[in-house]
Amino acid sequence: MTTEPVAVLTTGVDSFSPYVQESGELHDPVFDEPTQYGTAYHAYCQAVLAEVGPAGERAERLARAGRGLDAALTHTENPGLPPTGASFSRADGSVRRSNHRDFTWPPILKTFRVLRDAGDERTKQFADRIAAVDILRSFRSRPPSNWASVWLSGEWIRIREGLSPYSVADVDEWLAVFLTDLLRPEDGFYFEPGKPNSYDLFTRLHVADLLAEGYDGRHRPTLERLMVTGLDRSLAVQLSDGSLASAHRSAGQTWTLGAQVAYFTHARAYFDARQDVERAGRAAEAATRAYASMRRWQRPGATFSPVENVLPAGWRVGYETYTADSHYANLALAFLAAAVRVGFTGDTPLAARAPVTRAEHAPTYRAVASAGRYSVAVNADPAPAYDGFGITDLTVGPGRHLQFASSVRHVESGRFLNLGTALRSGGVRGELDVPAQWTFTLDAPIDALHRPDGSAGPAAPAGLRLRGRADGDDATPYRLEISVHDGGVHVEEATPGVTGERTLLVPYLRDPGTGVHTEVERTPHGVRLVHGDEVVVVEVEAPVQAMVHLPHGFENRRGLCGLVRLDLVGVHDTVRFTISVER
Repeated sequence: MTTEPVAVLTTGVDSFSPYVQESGELHDPVFDEPTQYGTAYHAYCQAVLAEVGPAGERAERLARAGRGLDAALTHTENPGLPPTGASFSRADGSVRRSNHRDFTWPPILKTFRVLRDAGDERTKQFADRIAAVDILRSFRSRPPSNWASVWLSGEWIRIREGLSPYSVADVDEWLAVFLTDLLRPEDGFYFEPGKPNSYDLFTRLHVADLLAEGYDGRHRPTLERLMVTGLDRSLAVQLSDGSLASAHRSAGQTWTLGAQVAYFTHARAYFDARQDVERAGRAAEAATRAYASMRRWQRPGATFSPVENVLPAGWRVGYETYTADSHYANLALAFLAAAVRVGFTGDTPLAARAPVTRAEHAPTYRAVASAGRYSVAVNADPAPAYDGFGITDLTVGPGRHLQFASSVRHVESGRFLNLGTALRSGGVRGELDVPAQWTFTLDAPIDALHRPDGSAGPAAPAGLRLRGRADGDDATPYRLEISVHDGGVHVEEATPGVTGERTLLVPYLRDPGTGVHTEVERTPHGVRLVHGDEVVVVEVEAPVQAMVHLPHGFENRRGLCGLVRLDLVGVHDTVRFTISVER
C-alpha cells in the first residue's frame, strides 16, 4: 500500500530511529531518556509499517516492533520500575517523572496482534506476559478519567484475545461510570477541568475504538448514539485548516490532528457500514482535512514535531510542560497509523464548507463558526494559563501556515493577546486595557447567527453574537458579533454606551520554523500580512492614526509571533474590521 499518508508516516517514524536503544526503548531527542509512553506507540507504528510499507522492509520493521513491544511490556508489567519522564522544564531542563503506563495498553495489544499474525516466534511468550499484567496495579487511573478510557480500550482487546481475567460485564461497569458522570448525553462531550476540546476528542476516539473492536456489551446502543451526536460536535469544532479549536490544554499538539484522522476514519467506516452516505462522506472529508494539517509538521532532517510548528525541539515553542517529542509525536503518528491500517488514503476532495455555527453555553461558553475557507473560534471562559478571552482562532483554509490559531502570549509578561480591539487612554500610543485579558460574565447564551442581523437563510453566512460585561467594579458592557462567509470574516466589537479611544491589535504568526517569515505592510485601512505566497489582509473601518509593529517577544502554539498595533482616530464604542485572504 503506497499512499502519501504511508510516506508521511514512514518519514515521521524513521525520524526517531537514532533515538531507539538496543533494547527497543525509545529515548527523547532532547532529554535522552524514555518519556511517558513513547516506546509503546513507536513499536505500534513499526508494526503497521511492516503491514503497509514496502515488502523489502517488512522483516526489519517486525523486528523493531518486537523489540519495542518487549521494552514496553517490561515497563508496563513491572509497576515497581522507575516511572518515565512526564513533565519537562523549559527554564532549566529538569524532568519530573510519573506513572503513565495506562497509555501503553492499546498499542501493546495492537502490536502483539500484528506480530502474532506475522508468525513471530515469541507470540506465546508475549501472550503469557500480557495475560499476567495486573492492570489495577500497573495503571494509575480509574473511570471516569480520560486515562482510563485508554487502558479500557486496550483491555477490551485483551478480553477479545482470551488473555484477560475480566469480562464484558466488567467493561460495562467501567463504561457506566463514563456514561453517568462525565459524558454529556446530547453529544458525548467529555468533561474534565478546563473543558478541553482535545480530551473530548481523545476520549471519543477511544470509545469509537471500542465499537470498531467489536464491543457488544449492554452500552453498545448508547455508544452508537454517541457516534451520531459526537460526530456532529467533532465536525463543528474542527477549524478550516484541519486543526482543533483552541480550548485549554493540548490544543496545538499534533496528536490532536492524528486523533482526528483516526476518529473520523472510524466514523466513516461506521456510517459506511450503515449506508449513511452523507455522514460517512463528511467524516471522510474531515479526516483528510486534519491530515492536510498534520502532514506539514515534519521537521526537515529532524524528528516529526509534537506541536503545530517545526521550530527546533529544544526551543519548546508551543509545548506544554508535559510535551516531549518521543511520546507526543509518536502518539500522533500512531493515530495516523491506526487510520492507515483501516484504509485511510487522504485523497478525499476538500470542498468549501457550508456555513455552520456551533454555540455552546454552560459549561463550555465557546462557539465556532465556519463557512467556505474560514473558521472563527471564540472562548468566553478561557483557562487563564492557556487562552485569552475572545477570538482564540481564525483560520483561512487548509495547506496554509499564516493562520490566527491560538492566543498569542507575550513571553516576558505572560499576558495573552487575541485579534481584536483594546481600550486606550492617554492619546496615541497610550496605555491599553485589553479585553483578551479580562474575565467576563455573559448576559445571555452565545447566539448562533445565520446573518449579521440574526435572520435565517440557507445561503446566509455563519455567525455568532456574544454579549456580557467585564467582571469588576466597572462592569464594562461588551458585545462581539462575527459573520463568516466565503469572502472573509467581519467582526464588530463594542462596549455599548462606553465611548473612548480604541486600538486594533493584530497578533500574528511570524515564524513557524519553515524558513519563511511573515512580512508586515501597512495599508490605508490596516495591514497586509505576507508569508511567502500567502497574503492575509486586515482592514478596519475607522481611520488609523498610528501603527506600531513589534516583531519579536511573542509566541503561540504555531510558533514565534509579532504584534501590530493600530491606534484609531477619534473615540468609539464600536469598532468594525474584516479579515480576508488576498492570495
